[in-house]
Amino acid sequence: MTQGTRLEQLSAALAELDEPRALELVDEIVAESPETAGEAVDAIQAGMDEVGRRYQDGDYFLAEMIFAAEVVRQAMPRLTAVMATGDRKSLGRVVMGTVKGDLHDIGKNLVSVMMTAAGFDIVDLGIDVTPERFVQAIKEQQPQIVGLSGLLTLSVDAMVDTVQAIQEAGLRDQVKVIIGGNPVTEHIHGVVGSDAWTNNAAEGLAICQRWAEV
Repeated sequence: MTQGTRLEQLSAALAELDEPRALELVDEIVAESPETAGEAVDAIQAGMDEVGRRYQDGDYFLAEMIFAAEVVRQAMPRLTAVMATGDRKSLGRVVMGTVKGDLHDIGKNLVSVMMTAAGFDIVDLGIDVTPERFVQAIKEQQPQIVGLSGLLTLSVDAMVDTVQAIQEAGLRDQVKVIIGGNPVTEHIHGVVGSDAWTNNAAEGLAICQRWAEV
């Protein structure tokens, strides 16, 4: 099997949610052609792009998106472990977290995995993250993007507080802020003062990719 064919099969296996085959192909690439690990990451991203398209078209649902993200979560460390430093250009650093008072992380984790596959460096602060912790992470990590996630209605107030804390710390002009989660709407986006909002992981990735290209 040629390497090109193997990469195409990797994309297809992920798009079809064939976990055993996808991971088998990743292991073959690592064992036989570790120098092409970067291309394998691109193949994974292509597979996730297709999963995202099927989700947007209504062919896949959240369960399929989460399953695909779990496959990627298993595959990525195997590939990055053999990738030479500097072999793959980073699209930028992103600080992610579920805001204070909210313990839900499925959406955040899904976006984090997709963005990692796309080439972003993710700093995941976890759940129940205070505004002060976000500010500290921005100072320490110097990200280009900050992602605020929340599933509960009370998360909106925490998002407002977080963006306000970033503003008061004099850091607002240094980062793009994207918010996401069940209670988020265009109106909430305006209230929070974020740069973008989404309730769709694939759309969130696309927004951040556009920002990275500027």
